[in-house]
Amino acid sequence: MNLFRRKDENRQGTTLIEVLVSIAVVSFLSTTIYLTLTGAVSNMGESKQRVGAVAIANEKMEVIRNLDYEEVGIIDGMISGPMLALETVTRNGFDFDVYIDVRYVDDPLDGVDPDDLISTDYKLVQVVVEWEHQEKIDSVEFVSSFVPDGVETNMGGGTLVLNTMTSGGELVANVNVHLESIEDSPVVDYFTTTDFFGSLVLQGVPSQTYRISLSKTDYESVRTYPNPPESSFIPVNIDFYVDEGALNSKNFFIDLASDLVLKAINVADESGISGVDVELEGGKEIGSEPTTYNLNDTSTTDSNGEIDYDDISLGSYEITNFEELGTSVYKFIGSEEDATFDLVAGIDEEIELLFADENISSLYVTVLDDVTEELIQGVEVGLLGPLEFDQGSETQEDGTVFFPLTVDPPVLMENDEYAIEARINGYEDYVSTVDISDFTTKEVRLTPL
Repeated sequence: MNLFRRKDENRQGTTLIEVLVSIAVVSFLSTTIYLTLTGAVSNMGESKQRVGAVAIANEKMEVIRNLDYEEVGIIDGMISGPMLALETVTRNGFDFDVYIDVRYVDDPLDGVDPDDLISTDYKLVQVVVEWEHQEKIDSVEFVSSFVPDGVETNMGGGTLVLNTMTSGGELVANVNVHLESIEDSPVVDYFTTTDFFGSLVLQGVPSQTYRISLSKTDYESVRTYPNPPESSFIPVNIDFYVDEGALNSKNFFIDLASDLVLKAINVADESGISGVDVELEGGKEIGSEPTTYNLNDTSTTDSNGEIDYDDISLGSYEITNFEELGTSVYKFIGSEEDATFDLVAGIDEEIELLFADENISSLYVTVLDDVTEELIQGVEVGLLGPLEFDQGSETQEDGTVFFPLTVDPPVLMENDEYAIEARINGYEDYVSTVDISDFTTKEVRLTPL
């Protein structure tokens, strides 16, 4: 009987293993089939979108081919015409963004401006169709040249050359450029980009004044400004006038942008404080008489105690109401940064502004060298008081420590006299008393040995 029982147990064990292996094989095959089908469906969708995009681009180019040469252009474009510079087209349930650009080309075969008296030799048309697939942007691009009937004709206007670079002189490629006419004779509301070398050359630009705006992802925004009295300052970059029949050149400096966070913090528990008004000025100088910067803002901290500035310029900034910061409840007690601070291109910064509740018994201690007046980190500070209050801690990088310390359960202080001690190697020990009256500050000066 025992022998048969062992055989039955072995048979059952073998059967169980076979079932598990079968389940694993079926699961693997199912997963493989699912992934294959999913990939096939995704590829079919992408292929369907691409076919649709190509069809749309062909249709737009065919419409342009049926226009007379003089009509080839875009609405409010540098070369005026009936085509939309940007539109969204829905095809087969998919949305496509269609961009059309038309510009003159100065063919080098007969010389180039200024040696070539006619720089508007022919028109270059670019049609770009973009769509989103799996959270990525894909596109197709068609480019075609359109030449005038018979002898080339001077279409008037001037040649505009824009160069984009950083403040250090490094070329910045593919910068978005917006040219907007001021006089509107004719109306121009034209969008394009600089090339790989940070250059943009446009022929046949109507002679008038333009507002020029530059932008690029992760870079600051740059623009021109009108002269007084339209502006309250004399701009560094004045709205640009294009002379008829002339070569008009302008260099723009555009740098990597930075993100800045100003955070109001309660020193008692490091929580954020809402409702703090902050006045901030700085960045790049955009004008003089008076000196004017591209950021002049007043904002209020949100529920997290933060004010966020995204993609702002490098340069010097100042919290102009630094000494008046606070609310009806919270008193501003300082920051690791001064009222004036610098932002470096491409480097994000967070600045903490420290506050304390004026109506709660507490002590904010600042320890510094009595000779050099430098703040001292790592000083052991002890505080003794009523109700067996006994706490100690070390000063932070800014030479400060706050009482009561955050402990569980919380320990409260009351308005009364407390004994305070401070000690660190290289200095004489400090022993004194301090009267706590709601929020209280205390400066401790240590004498070097």
